[in-house]
Amino acid sequence: MNILRLRRLFFVVSFSLAAAATTLAAPTVTDFHARAEQREPLSVVFFGGSITWGANASDPQRTSYRGRMMTWLREKYPRTPITFHDAAIGGTGSQLGMHRLERDVLAHRPDLVFLDFTVNDNAEGTDLPPLASYEHIVRRLLADDIAVMPVLMAFRGHVDKPDLPLPPRHQAHLKIAAAYGLPAANTIEHVRAAIVRESLDPRRDLWNIGGDAAHPGDEGYRLLFEAVRDRYEAALAAPIPTTIPSESVFENLYSKTTRLILADNLPAGWTRQKTYRTALWFDGLSSRWMGDVATASAKHKSGAIELEFEGSQIGFFGERNGLSPAVKIWIDGQPVQRPRAEPGDTLWPTDTARFAPPKKGTGNLFLWQLISNTLPEGKHTLRIEPVWEGADKDAELRIESICFAGR
Repeated sequence: MNILRLRRLFFVVSFSLAAAATTLAAPTVTDFHARAEQREPLSVVFFGGSITWGANASDPQRTSYRGRMMTWLREKYPRTPITFHDAAIGGTGSQLGMHRLERDVLAHRPDLVFLDFTVNDNAEGTDLPPLASYEHIVRRLLADDIAVMPVLMAFRGHVDKPDLPLPPRHQAHLKIAAAYGLPAANTIEHVRAAIVRESLDPRRDLWNIGGDAAHPGDEGYRLLFEAVRDRYEAALAAPIPTTIPSESVFENLYSKTTRLILADNLPAGWTRQKTYRTALWFDGLSSRWMGDVATASAKHKSGAIELEFEGSQIGFFGERNGLSPAVKIWIDGQPVQRPRAEPGDTLWPTDTARFAPPKKGTGNLFLWQLISNTLPEGKHTLRIEPVWEGADKDAELRIESICFAGR
């Protein structure tokens, strides 16, 4: 078997504070404020999903929660040079987020990160891997002397009934925030209170664009912004210390993360290509989130990727369009079925046909495919094979990296 060995083509982040002897101090929002008052140049990153980006806002750079927060911080600190960075990809959560930290967040040397992902980690979910990924992100940011402000976003279904309990993922993220002394902005509570106070109808007044119950319009974003602004001000009025506990709140599954860059050591029959420069939506523009991609093509009938990895989580990150072929996946020589597949169905679709017609040059979008996050900890083999039978003659499979994590 032609196994792709892990040599110079990847970077590994090995990170663990679980064995620290004592609790460690970390930067706070109050520290950020003090530096802003001294007019120090500062960097702020918004890290999250589509609500952080501003989907359905009339102008995401101005009328989204993120856009309003940027305007407000500029007005609050008018003589302070603040650089803002958008690191939000719609439809993605913490399990990809921890693999994006180096390139999309830490590279900007941020002084403050607004951290999203609560709804994209499945608000109703209670499974451990997304919690471990989220807490890994928190601990890594704080260990790099970055102030963190968690932002717990809301969908329409979270606010239209005021007596509903907070979703499990929100409760878990609040528990993490409390353990680290972080000022979490729980937008659900703020929006529910505003609905009563202002006699608002969530469907008519807030989540009022095209029947979309996930992404609000401008008025909804106003309330999300207010929740973050008010929590920021409250943190300044009643500061509490931020610390990195010696033990994580939830089990530490991911002390090591690896993003294996395939274009640096191409599998046989694959070529190195630039990413697409158009996309279905702006936060889905793959060239913003990755470098060159390793490309298999129907024209050359490119073969499978085979490699060894170590950990309990594995996925791949790349780009796709309406012609992208399905793949078959094996771990340790055993075929892997996609979630909710029918018995015996081993195909993993990768195309964007549900978003756009399957025509050449249309439907370009990033691709994040989590394969498994429940593997036994240890060494494994992975095989990803593009399925060319029935594929368009111009079909391509484009993968930037294989991402895996473990202890």
